Amino acid sequence: MILKTYYPMPEFPPISLSGTVCQLKCRHCNATYLGRMVAADTPEALVSTCQTLHQKGAVGALISGGSDREGRLLNLKAMLGAIRRIKQETSLILNLHPGLLDKATANALHVDFASLEIPAQDVITNVFQLEACTEDYIATYDRLREAGIEVAPHISVYRGDEHELLRAVHAPNMIVVIVFSPTRHTAMSDESPPAPGVVANVIGNVNAMFPRAEIALGCMRPRDKGLREETEIAALEAGASRMELPSRRTLAYAKDRGYSVRGFNACCALPTAYEALAARP
Repeated sequence: MILKTYYPMPEFPPISLSGTVCQLKCRHCNATYLGRMVAADTPEALVSTCQTLHQKGAVGALISGGSDREGRLLNLKAMLGAIRRIKQETSLILNLHPGLLDKATANALHVDFASLEIPAQDVITNVFQLEACTEDYIATYDRLREAGIEVAPHISVYRGDEHELLRAVHAPNMIVVIVFSPTRHTAMSDESPPAPGVVANVIGNVNAMFPRAEIALGCMRPRDKGLREETEIAALEAGASRMELPSRRTLAYAKDRGYSVRGFNACCALPTAYEALAARP
């Protein structure tokens, strides 16, 4: 048994193409997490940031940022040339968090893989406050795959039935499960995160649906010590084989049960083809 563990910083940092700007201001986030990313809101800034990362020996970067009112990644189209230049001039592995995409933009991308959340309709309507539907995200998933880009679908556990969102997803190699976590200064700050058993149930169902896919417990999840450790161990027992930033207790638990633990300087959606480039010493 193998548990793959992932440590993005500082070798695989998140970059925001919009700085701290987001037009959606979703009720669960309110642009809070953009402030923790490296800001690069012009093509020149993006190229310069990535060249510096390359010179420092970084493995790659997550290209993300805020969304526009249609659920698309802000400034992405203006950055397409810069992204192509980065792939030509550096060895960085690029992961894109695109939001909704049209076919032309998907075909113009020069990234190595993509991380795409597949949200439930009530989340799109009531949390994102976006006029779109789950099928729009499935269509984006299909457009990325048709463009030759490997996609890791993400589902966010809240109620416990989120595995159902993946029934329309075709043959993923990797699935990332994230977990709702109340965030201060947001409209949902007083809501409760799902219990570890709820997370485990979703992961178990995903594992049954896609027995050949790797399942990752992603970075977005509650970090309260007790809940964090219980959630991680429950996820491991339910079939997760990847985990971003696991606790020491989880690592000890895995090793005690015979897991071989491997570490990577990257985000947990990293395709297996790039593992040798990101392996920790």
